[in-house]
Amino acid sequence: MFYNKIIHNKDMVRLCGFILFFSSALNAQWYSSWSYRKSITNNPAISGDLTNFPLLIVISNDSDLNVFASNNGHDILFTLTSSTNKLDHEIEYYSTGTMIAWVKMPLLSATETASNILHMYFDKSKSGSQQNVSNTWNNGFRAVWHMNESSGINISNSVTGQSGVKTGTANPAYEANGKISGCQSFAAGSDVINNPNDPAWILTNTDHTFEIWFKAPAQTVDYARLIDRYTGGGFGQGYFIYFRLTGTVSFEQRSENANYCRTTTTALYDDDVWHYMAATVSYISKNAVLYMNGWQEIKTDAYLGELIDYTNRPLYFGNNSGASADYIGQIDEVRLSAVARSSNWVTTSYSNQCSPTDFIKLGLRELYPGVLFSSITPLYSIGVAGENIAFQLNARLLTGIISSVSINWGDGQTSSYLPGVIDIAGESFSHIYLMRSNFTVTAASGFAATNSTTISTLPYRFYNPQYMSFSNDSKGCLIKWDIISSANIDHFNLYRGNDLQARIENPALREYLDECFIFGDRHTYWLEAVYPAGSIFSTTNTSDFHRVYRREALLGTGGGSLATLLAELYAPQNVLSASCTISMNIVSNTYASFYESGKPVYHQIELSSLDIADKIKGGMVLKFRIPAQAGALSFKPSDASGFTIAGHKDKLFCSFWNGKTWTALSTAVYEKRMQNNFSFLELETSVNKLGIYGIIYNPESTIQNDKPIVKNRLFVPGINDPLRSSVQISFPNPEREQVNIKVFNVNGKIVNEMEFYNWISFWSWNGSDKTGKIAESGLYIVTITIGGISNDAFNVHCYLLK
Repeated sequence: MFYNKIIHNKDMVRLCGFILFFSSALNAQWYSSWSYRKSITNNPAISGDLTNFPLLIVISNDSDLNVFASNNGHDILFTLTSSTNKLDHEIEYYSTGTMIAWVKMPLLSATETASNILHMYFDKSKSGSQQNVSNTWNNGFRAVWHMNESSGINISNSVTGQSGVKTGTANPAYEANGKISGCQSFAAGSDVINNPNDPAWILTNTDHTFEIWFKAPAQTVDYARLIDRYTGGGFGQGYFIYFRLTGTVSFEQRSENANYCRTTTTALYDDDVWHYMAATVSYISKNAVLYMNGWQEIKTDAYLGELIDYTNRPLYFGNNSGASADYIGQIDEVRLSAVARSSNWVTTSYSNQCSPTDFIKLGLRELYPGVLFSSITPLYSIGVAGENIAFQLNARLLTGIISSVSINWGDGQTSSYLPGVIDIAGESFSHIYLMRSNFTVTAASGFAATNSTTISTLPYRFYNPQYMSFSNDSKGCLIKWDIISSANIDHFNLYRGNDLQARIENPALREYLDECFIFGDRHTYWLEAVYPAGSIFSTTNTSDFHRVYRREALLGTGGGSLATLLAELYAPQNVLSASCTISMNIVSNTYASFYESGKPVYHQIELSSLDIADKIKGGMVLKFRIPAQAGALSFKPSDASGFTIAGHKDKLFCSFWNGKTWTALSTAVYEKRMQNNFSFLELETSVNKLGIYGIIYNPESTIQNDKPIVKNRLFVPGINDPLRSSVQISFPNPEREQVNIKVFNVNGKIVNEMEFYNWISFWSWNGSDKTGKIAESGLYIVTITIGGISNDAFNVHCYLLK
């Protein structure tokens, strides 16, 4: 399959379509196109306006929420009645129409009822969570723990997301019937919640407030801790809230030099009833106020001294650090603020949280009065000027019917539709645009709504490359593709993986040979057709593994070549006296991987032919291609690692296997750079016989060897033994010059002579004279003259034995 991806540039024509359902009345106070809402009227603040107040909203078993809201409540949001701006909120609990949420009220008025009314929107067709938890608690709160985790051992802080950890006999246990939602229940046996040390717990240079709901029976331990961050001892530092065995509750904060502030209730609170406690501390006056159930119970003027906090320890709920102050009972909704909350704040918080369902009045479900758009989309991703462009419209009303739809295409033409139904599902409209335009759709439904879509009109049709195919070529991977038309295409970009592999300038081409291949590899490709107005892409396709071990070719007097990924044999014109079929087989490392000096031989290939006898009349060129990525060479077999172009190119030689030993041949070395940090190290030598060749690494030699290398000085022509039937001579010819070879007997008579105008650096003599007959036994001198310079000729002695 193929897909189209369009990238437009600034020169393209943009067609913006705006769809409007409207009449004379416009209801501007509706959030987006959410389908449903309910009003929530809240009680006023107790004794003055409060800003950015976290209002608790509890709704139980609401059938509308159950049916029309999503099952996780993520679609629910809140606005003021005077605005459509979304308010920050956190949903603490939601299930089948029951919701517990905290909404940050910009202003909770003590006198204006209208300013305290919210709209709650819900629509299960909407995706994504509408919550903003951290912003809900950014009005001075250092930490807020709802204590409603029903499983696991972590208790989350809504301000930072950091979690405290439950440890102890019962961990403590979760209890569903908390004061607000679920809560944590502490029992004797070292139950505790450990909140790891955090800079937020340090309250030495600011006003601060502690808030907590608790439900406690009679305690069994004196100084049983509700909250604790205290070093202990008479001169310790920190703060803690605790129960006495008498049933009173105390808040205490200590600084250095035994300065401290302690507030203790006069009433008893170990009655197994939920109570709300708040303690505020003034940094300036160094005193504290203790509130119980929203009302001030005691204020102390005791001087705290400097509020130095050296504790550097966790914040505990339900115990102290030594696990010696077990609290028995429930804890819910713990808060820590870097603000000394006012008495109005504390009292309003208690009023709101003590009986949240009485604090609000929930209105009836309202339906969105405008048209709801499911979609307005072109049937194709692009349009072309002068061609028909079709659009599909999905729209509906929650109440009433859509009596008519009129489409003004913006170019003086219109289309009309009379649905008379509540829902327009998948209706199609089309038009031919000749210019840039907007269009408007109008429905006489009595209300208004808007939506829009954008379509690009292109100057010509874009076609994506398709039907990509691969074949393993002798020099790489041949990639072919098709396209309906290449008209207006500037060029193709071929990508391999995520890299640009090639820029193909001729858009009429339908193929490309990727030579950057290592034997056994496969790659993924995709094509980009680049137009002056944008681009369109093919799908991603994967090639086959490139593992071709054998290739053959028919070569003749006209010359030609034969190649695999590892090597290429080139026969110049007239080197072969007649046609013959030559094959190249990759044999690494079938034939001995080591020769007499212990050097490994890689990239081994075998050249063979059944009909080449006596047809080679000159030198052929054998070129090995060693791929390299980032300069690291990749041999066959692949376990030959550690070789680099920079470090080893002068130590690598073409070599010939004569049946028992390897002979290093005079070798020319080149680096051929490709793209994307890929290159080839090419090693060339000349050969005048078929057989087994490879690449040898010899750290003791260099390519710039200036002497011939001779094998089989004593040879016996005509025997079936390649080691002994001919003399083999490799000689340096780096400039690829003309070579003249003469064979003299001991009397100085020329027995044989050959002239090579094509490059040659290796020659073997089977003992034949000018007529093709085997010469007489004896000593012979082979003279090799390169470039016509007789003074630099090489003389090689050999002995022919019949």
